[in-house]
Amino acid sequence: MNLGLDISQRLQQKMSFNMIQSLKLLQVNTLQLEQMLQTELEQNPLLEANEEVSADAEIDAMERAGDADGEGEDKGAGDEADEYLEELTGGGDDDGGIDWEEYLEDGFDPGGVYREEIDPNEERYEPATVYEETLEERLIEQLSDKKIDGRTKRLLEFMIGCVDDDGYLRIDTEELAARTSAAPCEITDALSILHRLDPPGVGARNLRECLQLQLRAKGMENSLAMDIVSKHWELFEKMKIPDIAKRQGVEPKQVQEAITAIAGLNPKPGHSYGDDAAAPVIPDLIVRKVDDRFIVTLNDGSIPSLYINKRYADMIKRGSKAKKEVKEYVREKFNSATWFIKAIEQRRTTMLRVMNAIVERQKVFFDRGPPNIVPLKQQEIADDINMHISTVSRVVNNKYVQTPYGIFELRYFFTESVGTHHKGAKTATAAAATGADSGAGTEGDVTAERIKNKIRQLIDGEDTKNPLSDQRISELLEKEGLPAARRTVAKYREQMRIPPTRMRQTYG
Repeated sequence: MNLGLDISQRLQQKMSFNMIQSLKLLQVNTLQLEQMLQTELEQNPLLEANEEVSADAEIDAMERAGDADGEGEDKGAGDEADEYLEELTGGGDDDGGIDWEEYLEDGFDPGGVYREEIDPNEERYEPATVYEETLEERLIEQLSDKKIDGRTKRLLEFMIGCVDDDGYLRIDTEELAARTSAAPCEITDALSILHRLDPPGVGARNLRECLQLQLRAKGMENSLAMDIVSKHWELFEKMKIPDIAKRQGVEPKQVQEAITAIAGLNPKPGHSYGDDAAAPVIPDLIVRKVDDRFIVTLNDGSIPSLYINKRYADMIKRGSKAKKEVKEYVREKFNSATWFIKAIEQRRTTMLRVMNAIVERQKVFFDRGPPNIVPLKQQEIADDINMHISTVSRVVNNKYVQTPYGIFELRYFFTESVGTHHKGAKTATAAAATGADSGAGTEGDVTAERIKNKIRQLIDGEDTKNPLSDQRISELLEKEGLPAARRTVAKYREQMRIPPTRMRQTYG
């Protein structure tokens, strides 16, 4: 073994725990913030929440905090909070050099954060259900109501355990027989029972069988829809309606009506139970138009007001009989609670600044709706509010805003220009979108979202008996001065989940 010295250079970024936590708070949405807040309340005995604190009481608490040292008239609440945090982290005697009597005598509440009074007519969102019955529990419960022997019941319980979240039995007969030592006839009988359980279609081995089971449950075993699924599956997958009609000896209109009935079936019956149901989207911000002005507010009415528990804080006052170790522990939790309260308020301020900047850049969108969105980059917002682009990215991550035109993800407002509006005379919308007030995009810039909206409008207004092809849509867009090749139209149409021409055509 040899000992030696080695000099090397390396770039390493070090961040404090508080800084990391601040970034996490900024990145989470309102629901995730509630969970983090609940965790912090459980871990920090000095931090308490009061959902009934009025706005007036909170403002009074801020004034008390600002006037605690008798200089509140000359200093803002933010300056006082900064100085106070510096004192908390400083060294000194057992009490850290802090005059706790001065700060705590009148029940100092650093959590006094102003919130707007809640409008009783404001839209409210129902909380998600804490527990929902799972598909497996639902199926096992139905077995108890049936008179079946013990061996068949155990076989059925094993098969139910193999049913996936979509409601399909993803195990073949040979594997079932090998793992359960059941005879083929026993497996067939058990499958027959499983296929009669609710929801209809559960236990199917593939989509085709799933649709057949649901049609039988609806009493449509001898219908045209059943014939299409059972006899013409390949043609049905390709939506070749005329070919199916010719083979069945019926009119194309009848085939299309049968396909409409098939489309009403559930291809994933298992999603009716458990956690697979779509969770409601709860906006983090709200934009309202009041007297020709757009007002941005945070939808954080579910976030309670935070404050410091005075009984614990009393333990670190001068004259307290608490031990030094206890005081140090309480002081550490005091610092953590104070920082957490300030970090939440900083999150509120940053989110409002970013959203207000987006509204300023997308005025035409908020005035006239989605078709008028203009090109916008996150760097432009970062420059407007003098923040780093990474901060803007964290704010818009996984967050939603409620607008007069619906709920949108914040990332929706950031879109690149895909071309230039090259028509001689711009439409009123395009002119407005590139006006001086919009503040974003060069004259004539076209966004992908604008092209998508125009495609959707053309398809909504088409003759369903003779729907528009992708090439025809491209030609119509060209006449509007919107650059979009046929392949671009097909790509955007698929992104909007709009079916191709042959699937949009109606007969009769």
